[in-house]
Amino acid sequence: MQALDHRIVAWLSGLDLPLVTPLMKLASAVGADGIVFVGIAFWVALARRRIAPAVAVLAAVLASQLLSNLMKDVVDRARPSVTYADVHPLVPLPDSSSMPSGHAWIACAAATVLWVVIPARRAWIVGLAALIALSRVYLGVHYPSDVLVGAAGGVATGLLVLLGARLVHVQIGPDDDGDRRQYRDVEAPGDRH
Repeated sequence: MQALDHRIVAWLSGLDLPLVTPLMKLASAVGADGIVFVGIAFWVALARRRIAPAVAVLAAVLASQLLSNLMKDVVDRARPSVTYADVHPLVPLPDSSSMPSGHAWIACAAATVLWVVIPARRAWIVGLAALIALSRVYLGVHYPSDVLVGAAGGVATGLLVLLGARLVHVQIGPDDDGDRRQYRDVEAPGDRH
């Protein structure tokens, strides 16, 4: 597995394609702390006049930062360019360890929550999370396995946040308001005079 990890990151980081590299740098920058996902969630919260979607995404992002940093400290895996001379990072090397990818963890946790919050935009949200995760390997700062572990941790974190919201009866999906409105407008059988 380590050999495959090395080959993939060495190949991708060696590409440095004129149009792709700036896109990957941008994706990595906007995905760094999950701010783009929190921004989307606050926009949705304002549009729906309910704070729950924003709070759920913010909780997923904060939990992801904490959990991914804890795992980095435990695993303490060196960055690819530290271990292999043929890996050339295209951005400054972060000080933290490589496993897991915090970017992937945060992006996938937020995307998992937003999957429920804005189902009409699922493809865009998942695409953004995937682009952020892939950018870390392309830029030469993570192995593919770092990103896969981060993505899995992110999905698990997002699912736990959704479960927590459900357990405390906080509704964050788009159909919740519509369902309540629908039930108010529907007459019960026998109510007609």
